[in-house]
This record gives sequence, C-alpha cells and structure tokens, in this order.
Amino acid sequence: MSTELILIRHGYTVRVKGDYIHAPLTPVGRQQAAQTGQYLFSDKQPLDGLYTSPLRRAQETAAIIASKINISPLVKKGIREVEGLEVPALALYEFASIFDPVEDYLDDRAGKTIRWPIKGRVSESLMEIITTHPNQRAVVVAHSGVISSILAWYLPEERGEWWLTTVRNCSLTRLIVDKAQVQILGVDETQHLSPEVMTTQPPDRAAQLARRILAAVKRSPLGRRRA
Repeated sequence: MSTELILIRHGYTVRVKGDYIHAPLTPVGRQQAAQTGQYLFSDKQPLDGLYTSPLRRAQETAAIIASKINISPLVKKGIREVEGLEVPALALYEFASIFDPVEDYLDDRAGKTIRWPIKGRVSESLMEIITTHPNQRAVVVAHSGVISSILAWYLPEERGEWWLTTVRNCSLTRLIVDKAQVQILGVDETQHLSPEVMTTQPPDRAAQLARRILAAVKRSPLGRRRA
C-alpha cells in the first residue's frame, strides 16, 4: 500500500531580534502559504492528513494551508529543523559513512527505522504518518533541512547532494512511498506560486552549519575517494 507525501517548506520568515525559532511569517510568507493552500484545494485530489513541525513558521504556514483545504494540522515534534548537538553529531556520522560497514548500514536502512542524527527522529515521524495513511495523500509542512534529510534517508547513495539541497519557501516535494521504496514525483516545485512571492531563503543557522560541515567532509580526501 503506497502513500503520497507532499512535503512543503514553510513560508518566508525573518528573524525578530535575532530569534528565528519563534519568528512569524512575513506578509510574503503568508501569501506563499495562501497560494499553496489554494493550489492544493484546486487540485481536486483528496488530501487525508496535514502535519506540521512545532516551530512557529511551520505552524503558521500549515494553519493558512489548513484554512484552504479544510483539514486541521497535527503537530509532529520529530520534523522540526536541525538543532543544537545534532550538527556536530551529523558531521561525525557522515564522516564515518565513508567506511564500508557504515555505508552498508545506510543502504540497508533506507526507508526503515535508522539510528542517525536528524534522520532518526524525522524518519520515525514520517513512518508514523505513512502508517496512518495507507493508499492516501498526506501533506507535511516542515523545513529545508528536514526535506533534505528525508531524501537522504530514502536515497542514501545520493545523500551528499540531498543534504546540500535548499528547497524554496512553500515549494512542493512529492513522493510516492511503498514500504521502503520511494518514487520521486517532483522536488522543489513552485508552479503554484506567483513570481512576485518566489523566495529562496537560507535555512536556519544550525542547518547552514551542518551543510558546510557536510560539504567539507565530501571534499576531504577520503570523501572524494568514496565518491
């Protein structure tokens, strides 16, 4: 039984006195969310669930989308953005992945429960959503780093590229998931957004730091040899 997942990055946000965790959507971010919700409504295909990260920018995006598609959003703590000690832990784990036993572990756990920074908690939440919606469609409002981690989890051979990918605000990344198998229908789709509200916002500072570390690991002699 397959599930279609529609992964949406939150709308445009700016820091308030240096705070990004509790920062609200800007007027542009609210327009992006409204256009996304209207697009999902006009698509006429049934939507069976709406889930959101607990961070304010994601919850506000989900609430606006919910007002268009008439589905109440449910908060999933596991799909919050990368934070704190996850950054050095992810760098350490990804460096270890240049060795065959760890690489084999990642290949074996694609689409399954996994012990890995960020991907572990994100995958657990995602599998709960998939189990709840067999043969259905579910919307997940989260963050650029979360969407990258999902793609890196399902496609470990390409995880370096996915970790370094930044999807645009309120873009759609659509997947068909059947157990541990995934089919990508689209990544970073923005055809539903008008040109004047199109934005590519850098991810949170913790996510940016994690990506810089991962890029350095990939450029290292061992990383290049593995590639």
